[in-house]
Amino acid sequence: MKYMKKSFSKMVPYHSGLITDGIILNANESPFEPPLRVKEEIVKQSSNIEYNRYPDMDEMELNKAIGAHYGINPECITCGVGSDELLDVVFRCVLEKNDKVLGFSPSFSMYQVFTELVGGEYIPVYGDSNMIFSIDKMIEEISKHNPKMVLICTPNNPTGQYIEEKDVRRIIESTDALILLDLAYIDFAKYDYCKLALEYDNVISFKTFSKAMALPSIRCGYAISNKDNIDMINSVKAPYSVTTFSQLAAKIAISNFDLYKSQIDEIKNERERLYDELKKLGFNVYHSEANFLYVLMDDKYNELLLNNKIYIRKFKSGVYRITIGSKYENDKLLEVIKNA
Repeated sequence: MKYMKKSFSKMVPYHSGLITDGIILNANESPFEPPLRVKEEIVKQSSNIEYNRYPDMDEMELNKAIGAHYGINPECITCGVGSDELLDVVFRCVLEKNDKVLGFSPSFSMYQVFTELVGGEYIPVYGDSNMIFSIDKMIEEISKHNPKMVLICTPNNPTGQYIEEKDVRRIIESTDALILLDLAYIDFAKYDYCKLALEYDNVISFKTFSKAMALPSIRCGYAISNKDNIDMINSVKAPYSVTTFSQLAAKIAISNFDLYKSQIDEIKNERERLYDELKKLGFNVYHSEANFLYVLMDDKYNELLLNNKIYIRKFKSGVYRITIGSKYENDKLLEVIKNA
């Protein structure tokens, strides 16, 4: 990377290998395809797409569908190429060189990358020995560092911790910093409070179609906030970034959210079962309200899983994240581990 500027010299490409064979439990994907009625409607309506025309830059029909789902004004919504694009845009809109960003740690690795891309300083606020984040500690660190931006991922990736709404409010009300609520996994939690972003001027919520909605292939996410913050995002976001097909598929999915509820419930039930089974086997497993579990285990188990074409996410030696699969997939994983 000889042309990369010196300030980026320590960055490495973000990479997730394409796996097409075996049991894939490493990317927090849904083990299920979208409901059949959703797939059939996408196929049916996609035949009407004018492929020789640009997409609707304002995602009007999709934003109306998202607005109808939550009962909010479509003007308070914008969409992007996954929620990643929208997060990146906000970092570029808001941060200047040496501005500080606080976020719980460990969390999504791209937060630090987005910060460094604009010359900001990312300050992690670590959890305790049990990976539990302290709200009081975050508020103390906010007071100490006076950041421009604060990141809250809940349920948190990779630990799975869900931060209660009352605690999120405490953080929001402790500062004038811009609060980014990354809620990619909140459909697997007890309560979705994405509409908090409409109660405060300094909050933007981010959600995605990649997790509970089982549509990572269309790369579509959305932000919810007041119109002023949405206008800010749209002023910097690349034009036509969300394809016509992605807008169509996302609109159909969100309009039929009820069809996903049985899938979400099954993932949640399997999450609790897998948690219990791994605990019985003596592993250190962290309670999660997402579609994955954060597990400490000897690397030999991962080697055995790989030998059986079962793929989980390794962060470092002894630290893993296991996506919740179907019952069959989870049983296969447990079988390999029990046999060891």
